[in-house]
Amino acid sequence: MAFVIFTDAEGVYIGSCMGLGFWSKLDPADQPCATTFPTIEDAEQHMAGWEGGRPAGVTLVPVVPDEPGGYASIAACMRAGLPEWLIPDSETANYRPI
Repeated sequence: MAFVIFTDAEGVYIGSCMGLGFWSKLDPADQPCATTFPTIEDAEQHMAGWEGGRPAGVTLVPVVPDEPGGYASIAACMRAGLPEWLIPDSETANYRPI
């Protein structure tokens, strides 16, 4: 069991790169999985480092990671009751649910 960060406004926290945070409802950056945290404390510590700190309305949702490195796929997030997000279909460059 692990935890993902979720807000109604931004969706599932996908992760960050070069100081930018990516969220499923804003810009999932074509990622088919989300960052997980082994404990609530780890998730809280991660958010404490963000400019502005913990966003309003955050929920830490328990998930079962199913991807290498402890990530949770869209399907794993959906099994935890979270909304799906879209990724591009590499052959057609159209977005599709996974």
